[in-house]
Amino acid sequence: MMKILQIIAAFFIGVIAHAQSLDDYVAIALKNNSNIKVNKAKYRLEKTKIDEVATYENTIFNTGIFALTPETRVGSQLFKIGVTQKLPWFGELESKRNLQLEKSELRQYDIALSQKDIVFKVKKAYYQIYRQEAITGILKENKLILKTYENMALAALENNRATMSDVLRIRVQKNELHSKIFQNLNSLDILKQNFNNLLERDINLPLNVKDSLNVLDILVGNTSVKQHPILLKLKNTKAVYQAEDKVIQKSEKPKISVGLDYILVNKRTDSNPLQNGKDIIMPKVSLSIPVFNKKKYQSKHQQIKIKEALLSNDIQANETNLQIALNQAKLDLDNAILTVVAAQKNKNEIQRAINVDLKAYETGILDYDKILRLQLQKIRFQLKEIEATEKAFIAKSKIDYLTE
Repeated sequence: MMKILQIIAAFFIGVIAHAQSLDDYVAIALKNNSNIKVNKAKYRLEKTKIDEVATYENTIFNTGIFALTPETRVGSQLFKIGVTQKLPWFGELESKRNLQLEKSELRQYDIALSQKDIVFKVKKAYYQIYRQEAITGILKENKLILKTYENMALAALENNRATMSDVLRIRVQKNELHSKIFQNLNSLDILKQNFNNLLERDINLPLNVKDSLNVLDILVGNTSVKQHPILLKLKNTKAVYQAEDKVIQKSEKPKISVGLDYILVNKRTDSNPLQNGKDIIMPKVSLSIPVFNKKKYQSKHQQIKIKEALLSNDIQANETNLQIALNQAKLDLDNAILTVVAAQKNKNEIQRAINVDLKAYETGILDYDKILRLQLQKIRFQLKEIEATEKAFIAKSKIDYLTE
C-alpha cells in the first residue's frame, strides 16, 4: 500500500513539475519572496504612522495646594487645579499628515523594485539551468557518436584500415566527454537547488525547463528606463521634500495654548461679604512666538532647497546609469543572436563535412584524426550556440528589468 502511495505521489509531483512554466516559477517567487514581504510590511508600518503624527500634544493637568493660603475679600484660597492644551497652527496637523503619507507612498517603489529583482533573478537562474541541461545533452549525444567512431576504428583495425593510435585518440576524447558530463550533472544539481531556494520552497522539488529556446522569438519594442522604480522613487521624493517644507512653514508660526484654572476658596467666618467663598475660575490663553529662533527655520528651509538640488542630480545620475545598462543589455542581446546564428551555420557546415568523410569511408579508408577534429569542432560550436542562447535570453530579461 505504501509503495502504491509513493508511486501516486511521484506521479502527481511529476505532473505538477511538467505543468510549471517560467511564468509559474516567477509567480511562485513573487508569492514566497521574503524581501517583498518585508517591504510590504514596511509600507503598512509607514501607513500606520499617519494617525500618529497628526495628533495634538498631551493635555497638561496641574494641581497645587497653597502652603500659605492667601486671603481675598471673599475668603482664603485653598488649592488650585488647572488644565492646559497646546494647539497647533491652522493646517499644521494636516501638513504633517500629508508628509507622512508621501513618505509611506515611497515604500511602494521599494516593493516594485524588490519584485523586479526577484523576477530577474528567477529568469536568469532558469536560463542557467537550461544551458546546463542542454550542454549535458550535447555531451551525451557526442559521447555516443564517439563510441560509434571507436567501434568503427576497432573494426577497421582488424582489417589494417586503422591504427591503435586512432582508437586511443578517440577513447581519450570519449573519456573527456564522460568526465565533463558528470561535472555538468553536479553543477546542474546545485543550480536546481539554488533555483528552488530562490523560490523559497523545498530544494528537492523537480523542475521543468524547456528543451529548446529560439533566439529569433525574442522581440524588443520601444524601451525606456523612465518608469523604473529607482527613478520613480527619486522623482516622488521631491513631493516628500515639498511636504516637509510645508510642515516647517507651519512650525514657525505662533503656538497657541488654551487652558483653565480652578481655585477653591474657603468661606470667611468673620464676616459675610457678597459672594462669600465663591470659587475662582480663570480661562487662560498663551501665545508662543518665534522671535529669537528664526534662523533655525531659515536653516531648515535652506536644507530643503539643497536636498531638492541634490535630488535633481541624483535623478540624472541614476537615469544615466540605467540607460547605460540598457544599452549594454541591448548590445549583449544583439551580439548573442549573431553568435547563435553563426554557430548554427558553422555547426551545419561541419556536419556536412563529416557526412562527406563518412560517405567516403564506404569506399576507402577513414581519416580518423580528421573526423575526430571535425567532431570536436562541431561540439565547440554546439556549446557556443547554447551559451549564446543563454546570454541572449538573460540580456532580454535584463532589458525587461530596466524598462517594464
